Amino acid sequence: MDNQILLTTRIRLARNFKGFPFVPTIGREEVEEAKSLLYHSLDGDQRPWYYHELKYLSKQEILYAMEENLISPQLMKNREISSYYTSQEGEVIQFMEEDHLRASCLRKGSHLKEEYRHLKGILSLIEEAIPFSFHKKMGYLTTSPTNVGTGLRASSMLHLPALARSGMGPIHKSATRMGFVLRGMKGEGSEAMGHLYQISNERTLGLTEEEFIQRADSLSQELMELELRKRKELYLDHLIELEDMVHRSYGILRNARMLDYREALDHLSYVLLGVELSLLKPKKSFDFYDTVLALAKAHLQQEWGSILDEKSTMIYRANKARALMKEVL
Repeated sequence: MDNQILLTTRIRLARNFKGFPFVPTIGREEVEEAKSLLYHSLDGDQRPWYYHELKYLSKQEILYAMEENLISPQLMKNREISSYYTSQEGEVIQFMEEDHLRASCLRKGSHLKEEYRHLKGILSLIEEAIPFSFHKKMGYLTTSPTNVGTGLRASSMLHLPALARSGMGPIHKSATRMGFVLRGMKGEGSEAMGHLYQISNERTLGLTEEEFIQRADSLSQELMELELRKRKELYLDHLIELEDMVHRSYGILRNARMLDYREALDHLSYVLLGVELSLLKPKKSFDFYDTVLALAKAHLQQEWGSILDEKSTMIYRANKARALMKEVL
C-alpha cells in the first residue's frame, strides 16, 4: 500500500472583471450582466460545464458541496447573487464569491502544475470575452489586498500524524519564513482534524505564478519527507507507545456505537499510520481522503437519503467506521 501523506493538491485563481464594481458594492443589474458574459464565454470550451445557482439549492445540497470543496462559506453568504460551475474534469468556477471569479481545481496526489495549466486555459478563454482587472505594477486586482498580484493560491493537503505528535510549532514558523501558512484541513480558521494539514502560499505578490507553484510543490515534498523521518523515529524509539496508540484507535473504531467527526478522523488517522508502519495487517487498502469525505455529515445524510439529527449522524458514522474496520482489517 503506497503511503498516503500528500493526499491532494489544489490551485485557485482569483479574478475580477474590468469595468465592474467589486463584489461588496456590485448591483443586481451588474451581476446579471457579468453572469451572462461568463455563461457565453464558456460556450467556446470543449468540456461540458454544469451550472448551479445557490439560491435554488437546499441547505443539504450546499453543505454537501462545501464538504466536496466545490464552494466556500463566502459563496454561501452571497447566495442571493452567487453561483458556480463544475466540469467533469474537476474544475470549479465560483461566481460572486469574494471576487467575481474564483477558479479552482483539486485532485488527489501531486498535480499542482497540471491543475494550473488547466485553469489558465479556462481563464484565458473567459478573458477573451471579458477582460480582467489588471494593473501593470500590481498585477490582478482583487477585493482583498492579500490576493492582489497573481491572485493564486497553491495548496496541498497532507496527513502528518508523526509531525503532529512531535509538535507543529517549528513547522508553522518555517512555513511562515518561506511565505506559506499551515492551516487545518479546510483552510483558514479550520481545525487540523485527523492530523490533516493544508499548506499554501500566504503572499500573492513578488513572484510569478509558476514560481509560487514551484515553491509550494517543493515545500510539500519536504514536509512529506520530514513526516517519513518522524515516523521512522517514532517506530524505532517509541514502539510500545505507537502500538498502544494504533490499537486503541482500532479498538474504538471497531466497537464504538457513536462517533463525532473529529474523533472518527483522529482514530482513523492512527489506524492508517499503523497500516503504513506494518503494525496492522490490512486485508485490503482504503483511501483515507475518500473515507474522510464519506464520514462527513452531509455525505452521511446523502447516503442515508434524508436529514439526520446530530445523535443519528454519530450513530450512523460509527456504523460505517465499524463496517470499514471489519472490511479492511
